[in-house]
Amino acid sequence: MMFRNKKSEEKLYKFKDLKIYSSPEWLANGMRKYRTVFESIETSYLYVELSFYNKLFDVEEWEAAILLKCYRLSSRKEREVICEINVSQVILPQNNTVNIREGWGNDEVGTFWTRGDYVWEAYIDGEIFGTKHFYIESGGPVNSQNNPYFEMQTIKLYEGTQDGVEEENRVYHKQFSAAETRYIWVEFNFENLQEDDFYCELTFNIYNETRQLKGQTIEIKKIEQDEDFVEIISGYGSDVKGSWIRGHYTLEVIFMDRLIAIVPFEVGKKFVNGNTVIYPPSSFLTGRAYSNPAKENEEDEEETYQQVVERLNNLIGLKDLKNRIHEYTSYLQFTQIRQEKGLKEDKYLNLHLVFKGNPGTGKTTIAQMMGKIYHHLGLLSTGELHEVGRAELIGQYIGQTAPKVKDIIDRARGGVLFIDEAYSLVRAGEDSKDYGQEVIEILVKEISDGKGDIAIILAGYTQPMEILLESNPGLKSRFPVQFEFPDYTPHELLEIAKLTEKESDLQFTPEALHILNKKITEEYRKRDTTFGNARFIKTTIREAKMNLGVRIMKTKNPKELSKTELSTVHVADVAHLTAGKTITPLILSIDEEELQRSMAELHALVGLSEVKKRINELIALVRFYQQTGRNVLNQFSLHMVFKGNPGTGKTTVARILATIYRALGILERGHLIECDRQSLVAGFVGQTAIKTQEKINSAIGGILFIDEAYSLTSDSKTQNDFGKEALETILKQMEDKRGEFIVIAAGYTQNMEQFVEMNPGLKSRFDRTIIFKDLTTEELLEVAEGYFEKEKLVLTAKTKEYLNHQIAVLHAQRDKYFGNARTIRTIAGEAVRQQHLRMASLSETERTEKVMQTLEKIDLEKVNFNYEDLTGKRRMGFRMQ
Repeated sequence: MMFRNKKSEEKLYKFKDLKIYSSPEWLANGMRKYRTVFESIETSYLYVELSFYNKLFDVEEWEAAILLKCYRLSSRKEREVICEINVSQVILPQNNTVNIREGWGNDEVGTFWTRGDYVWEAYIDGEIFGTKHFYIESGGPVNSQNNPYFEMQTIKLYEGTQDGVEEENRVYHKQFSAAETRYIWVEFNFENLQEDDFYCELTFNIYNETRQLKGQTIEIKKIEQDEDFVEIISGYGSDVKGSWIRGHYTLEVIFMDRLIAIVPFEVGKKFVNGNTVIYPPSSFLTGRAYSNPAKENEEDEEETYQQVVERLNNLIGLKDLKNRIHEYTSYLQFTQIRQEKGLKEDKYLNLHLVFKGNPGTGKTTIAQMMGKIYHHLGLLSTGELHEVGRAELIGQYIGQTAPKVKDIIDRARGGVLFIDEAYSLVRAGEDSKDYGQEVIEILVKEISDGKGDIAIILAGYTQPMEILLESNPGLKSRFPVQFEFPDYTPHELLEIAKLTEKESDLQFTPEALHILNKKITEEYRKRDTTFGNARFIKTTIREAKMNLGVRIMKTKNPKELSKTELSTVHVADVAHLTAGKTITPLILSIDEEELQRSMAELHALVGLSEVKKRINELIALVRFYQQTGRNVLNQFSLHMVFKGNPGTGKTTVARILATIYRALGILERGHLIECDRQSLVAGFVGQTAIKTQEKINSAIGGILFIDEAYSLTSDSKTQNDFGKEALETILKQMEDKRGEFIVIAAGYTQNMEQFVEMNPGLKSRFDRTIIFKDLTTEELLEVAEGYFEKEKLVLTAKTKEYLNHQIAVLHAQRDKYFGNARTIRTIAGEAVRQQHLRMASLSETERTEKVMQTLEKIDLEKVNFNYEDLTGKRRMGFRMQ
């Protein structure tokens, strides 16, 4: 046996859990009926179970001195010792987990444990390493006929994410969709019958139809005496869709170790709204709540093949696409006939497709129809649609992606696996942490060697989908059939609007419809790859309906209006839709104090005389235009290009300029958002525009400062031209949000000249260029002296002479990598460090005030003035073999 020196050796245990129970009954796998709240009149002994991991597992035995203490807690936070139990336990090497169980109480029920708050504490070798609070209540015993604590009102079920759903957004179901359900949430409502506060502990157990425990949650809530009605929420599931399979489930609610309610529910093909039936505990004995009753809401009768085809034909527009689909399905039928005649055909027909097009063009709708068509042709067993995206397919860590994808494929088998925005599976360049390629490889393998009975449809924007298909040699050949979904024409969009109008029980007046048509045409002309098509129409109709509602509710007696009046959309309801994105100019008064502070800060900068002159001129013009009532934005663009080497003050000036524009009332917030290529360009296709837009949104009311902006065009000759996508997004927002923010593009002089020439739209939008020249030797010396002055250091004549010489040498060697003031600040910082080290080596008597405040030549001589080291510009070499 091992005896330890407690002070010198590490702990041989690791805490696992501290649990409490009152029933001596043993359950499966050595478990007990663990609880936190107990009824005093039913309690004789309370047991505590301490469990910990043995770090000497499979090594040797050792002895643990264990102390279990129980306290009663008073309202004044005082602690009354209830019991102390000492246990000397030999920990055997074959025990990986150690369980210590002890109890305290009295054989006579209800005599020892009285109402109150308690805590168990566990100690090993005198050190506390586990606590567990528990509560004793005295409301009375709970049984199948009586519950003195509360009267149950309702138990409702709804679906949501891990974060839950706000009450006003909850939709209650009695059947859940296997494909769409994430968490199933329980809303438990009851009327409080107690006159005192009490702790309510509810256990929610969910069983599948074979009575296996699917999941368990425990909720503990302190019920205040003035709470008449109480709601307790609990949920179980996963944020990944598909964790619930079809079948009959049962929710059981446990309170004070008593079954108080049974709620059966279904998981099926789709959601069925409604409230669940609550069965009493007696149903457990009869089995009534556990039988598989006939579903009250049978799913809609399945569409016939002709009905699906007719629905396809009735879709607005998409003429060429519909013809191609008819040709494709005819070909599939042709191959089936050949198979029946014994002619050679593949065992599994290739049902996999690529859908390319902008949002709102009908890709998901057509995918659903294709599943039903495949099913009616006998090519798929169910034809159901399973829609997923990158987030559902990719794991967070190594080894998680493959199981997720295979599981999703298995769940989708029999139907259509629809992967929306499939292009996002491909990242730019090589990324060791990207698992998108792993998804693609598994899909390719499934198509080649899988069990069949599945159709995989990849969908997304046209150009990114082309990049996706080229990313894997085997991908394109396995998706030979590609359907292009064109944007709807203005005429087709108007037809969709009329259909949406009818579905929404609305009626546009001819004048309102004319204005809507103008709006559609205007947006169609301005469209880009983000144009929403049918989605845009539905949003617009919804907006018109909202305006109708606002107008109606302003009338005196809206309830007395007729159905026609409540449904008719007038010009007033759609007039604002044609207003476009006209921006009301921001008019703020000039803050003279802030302007003076900002100008003083600008003029305090060393050098930059030409920059200061240009900014002074700019401010004078802005003042003039504001004083004469002219719109500054109509006179010239405020977007600028800053050219210059590192350390010349570009970022500093941009920050000061932001505060100057705020003081002048041009910018609302006057903040500076710094970014570069890395913070604008995303790692995979289709996400760059989103990432760039987020950065622009954060710059609204201020300045977006793009450092090394020329790097956005550095990949223009490559296939993955994400920098160009970011630049196009910025240019579009500069126009769409004119006056809402300012863009400053900065970088090396030569590179920025090439950058401006690269895109025709850049010159017109950046009509002002400010050049930041390298600082002179004198100015660099002034920067250094300013740094030392802040550190309260004085230079001797020899020190200043030496510093001036070294700066002159650096200045003579300068190229585009020279850091100007940045390099000088680095040198000065190191000189200060060397001076501090010298002071540290002196005795206290030697450290006079003068000595402490003097920078000597010797301090500078220890500073590295090598140009290549300071600029990071090193020649590359290789070892001779």
